[in-house]
Amino acid sequence: MLYDRPYMQSTRGTRSRNLILGIIIFNVVIYAIQLVSGQGFENAFALSASDPHIWSFITYSFLHSTSGILHLLGNMVGVFFLGRALLPELGEKRFVQLYLGASIVAGVIWYLASFVTGSIGVVGASGAVFSLITCFGLIYGENDIFFMMVLRMKAKILMYVSLGIAAFGFVFFELLNGASTAHSAHLGGMLGGYLFYKFVYLKNPGAGAQETFKMPEWFKAKPSKPAKKSFPYKVNISPPRDLKKEVDRILDKINSKGFGALTDSEKKILDEAGDLLKKR
Repeated sequence: MLYDRPYMQSTRGTRSRNLILGIIIFNVVIYAIQLVSGQGFENAFALSASDPHIWSFITYSFLHSTSGILHLLGNMVGVFFLGRALLPELGEKRFVQLYLGASIVAGVIWYLASFVTGSIGVVGASGAVFSLITCFGLIYGENDIFFMMVLRMKAKILMYVSLGIAAFGFVFFELLNGASTAHSAHLGGMLGGYLFYKFVYLKNPGAGAQETFKMPEWFKAKPSKPAKKSFPYKVNISPPRDLKKEVDRILDKINSKGFGALTDSEKKILDEAGDLLKKR
């Protein structure tokens, strides 16, 4: 089995999102399933050169080498740091498009190259990670980063160095010597990252805040109706049916008995009638 092993990536301090953590957890869970399920599980979902399944062009990217944890660890470190940098800029929807789309492109490029290299199969998220490097370098090319938290360089330099290593490894190791590292998948991932940047990101740069996944309506909890407030007493504020007639009666009473003979309710009716006349 040919394993797609990544190189260490750069970091950029940006607020982590739940999507990145979800991707990492999912990869870890799949890795645990690989360990307990044996070779049969890997054969069903890894990308094979001799008998590829249509789904394996994407599922291979969630599998990793079970001979050691470094393959998984290296990829998830890249996803964590690069994902935190790109997610606020791309938004959840476009980040997933980049991650999955580039994984498919990386798988297709590796599969085509396998006819020449004689490779058997591939697993790993390195194609997706190399797409993140590419997209990061194209968007933040002039930004300073600290490679492995030590070496300071421009983001575009990391992209060019990664491209050079992948191209050199493909020609001199994978193509000529049949090495077990899938440099062709790295190149495919970088191609996928470039295509995403040119045909998706540049159409609407920096719109990450607007492009997020929306939960389906049937999955959302229905808002609870506010409880009706109850009061220990009731107030009758409705005016008499014929306000004019009632006012005339009260005025007649004033003429005959004086204002002091009015009840509180009659005085209130006069006040309300005065307010209505002012509004007119």
